[in-house]
Amino acid sequence: MAAGSVHGAAGLSFAEQEAAGGGGGRAAKGMRRPRGWTAVAFIIGFFAAASMASSSFGTPLASYLISRYNMKGNAATNVSNVYSGLLSFAPVVGAFVADSFWGRFRTMLFGSVFGVIGMVVITLSATIRQLKPPSCSAAARQAGTCAGPSALHRAVLYVGMGLLVVSAGGTNPTALPFGADQFDETNERHKAGLTRYFNWYYAVAMMATFLALTVIVYVQDKVSWGLGFAIPTVLTLVTFAVFLAGTAVYVYVPPEGSIFSSVARVVVASCRKWRLRLPHPDDARRQEEVLYSYSPPVPAAGNDGPRRVFRLPLTLQLSFLNKAAFVTDADEVRPDGSPARPWNLCSVQQVEEVKCLVKIIPMWVSGVVWFVVLTEMSNYTYIQALTMDLHMGSRFTIPPVSILAVFNLSVALFAPVFDLLISGAARYLTKAGGGGGGVTLLQRQGAGLVVGSLALVVAAAVERRRRDSALGHGDGVSPLSAFLLAPQLAVMGASGALSMIGQMEFYNTQFPDQMRTLANAAFYCAQGASSYLATLAVDVVNARTRRRGGSAGWVSDDINAGRIDYFYYTMAVLGAVNFVYFLVCSHFYRYKGEQAPESAGPELPSDTDSARTSGTEAALLKT
Repeated sequence: MAAGSVHGAAGLSFAEQEAAGGGGGRAAKGMRRPRGWTAVAFIIGFFAAASMASSSFGTPLASYLISRYNMKGNAATNVSNVYSGLLSFAPVVGAFVADSFWGRFRTMLFGSVFGVIGMVVITLSATIRQLKPPSCSAAARQAGTCAGPSALHRAVLYVGMGLLVVSAGGTNPTALPFGADQFDETNERHKAGLTRYFNWYYAVAMMATFLALTVIVYVQDKVSWGLGFAIPTVLTLVTFAVFLAGTAVYVYVPPEGSIFSSVARVVVASCRKWRLRLPHPDDARRQEEVLYSYSPPVPAAGNDGPRRVFRLPLTLQLSFLNKAAFVTDADEVRPDGSPARPWNLCSVQQVEEVKCLVKIIPMWVSGVVWFVVLTEMSNYTYIQALTMDLHMGSRFTIPPVSILAVFNLSVALFAPVFDLLISGAARYLTKAGGGGGGVTLLQRQGAGLVVGSLALVVAAAVERRRRDSALGHGDGVSPLSAFLLAPQLAVMGASGALSMIGQMEFYNTQFPDQMRTLANAAFYCAQGASSYLATLAVDVVNARTRRRGGSAGWVSDDINAGRIDYFYYTMAVLGAVNFVYFLVCSHFYRYKGEQAPESAGPELPSDTDSARTSGTEAALLKT
């Protein structure tokens, strides 16, 4: 892990390095200039195809196991839940491997190969007769006389699923930050492109998922499961070849070593010095001057491209951790400037990186709650669709799960609208008024929380109408069109374009740069944690609303016997409480590299300013 500040030529931007290196504007030997969108074009297509493949298998998995593997409903649901949980938490392992050992490209390449092989195995298992149980009629399935899957059938299926889990661990946490590595953040044009990249990256992924939940699911339901899996498999193979074709233009950021050991060292060192009093407790600049700042020797750039180091100024938030950088008589420094006992003395850079992680945790918790709300709406919107008219016209019937694609379409459409219109207008208005640069990351997430609560209110109103209609018919099925559920999903999609994409950009920009892959893993972990908390929320609500005599609570197995509309209102209240919590956390949050105005200290002379990194903007140094 890089620590301390880096001075001299190490602090030059790519343009300055080219000028210093001569050669008529050519980059210095061993350097590879970030190509921005040129490089991203090779990456984003593969991620879209991978998203389509993952959704085309994972979303209808329970239905696939019941209809083609003749599993019981509970067994199929359990397998689907375990698979979903592993997909959510596998990126943590992949992030650790990428940031500590292999780097983002190698980890992504490893996961991509496993993903292609996994989809081929799944496609073969759905196509070859010997690899799946014999077909079973609806009557036999109802009677429970269908032949279940053999050991061979299960083995092939689980091997394919295991390969996809490994693939998710390698690609999910690395694809987005690897694309971000292709932008030079010291270049204003690239910096603006990076912000736009987060919006369009997720918009493309949502559009791919939309196609998976509509076109691919329809093929699976009406034609064959084998063809439904073969289509995304072929697309993944083609886009993987395109991804490999871009290796000559990519920037490769090498791994920095174990990220967790540095965190542990800061915590241990600050605890060992808990009795010490820090100098200048109200002046961050003066305090930083007397603390330990160490710049390790930076290796020359090789084929892996430039090494990136964010130099973070000292802040007074969580000042207890600053004690880890306080030099005592017992601390020894080697001739090269490195600490003799790294568990006793850490640099300011290491301390500030740990602070970045600690400060993000409260914001991450708010993100988890938002995903809980999204999970509840998705689960019960699907159940609502099962009891409604699924016809589109007189002859065409959509699969119930396809109604959820409205959410993905809404995200895919609203994300570029926000990027091109809302965010652009906000930047223009704030600059015209002498303010900042438009909508901040926290403002974007906060707006998403508000819109999410409104979506639940809409969902509650629709559910009340659906339930009244269903109870008025003897079969319990409402004649209302399932497309009546589209507005609540569209509003929630707008919330996702604000909050979900805002979370991803927030993590990727506020985590220490060498932990950017871990930042992406945190996003997926939030989704995984929300799945379990959503189940807990249902149990708690049912326990509080279940009537005496054993009657069902609000969330009943029979949706018409329960009160899902009341449950939606409860989730809306939870979203409102989460918004208040988010406002409190946002008030105390300082962006990475930003000092509180009152702690900045007196203005330094101009010659000193030129040698320091700005207190309000962390300098990106590439060497």
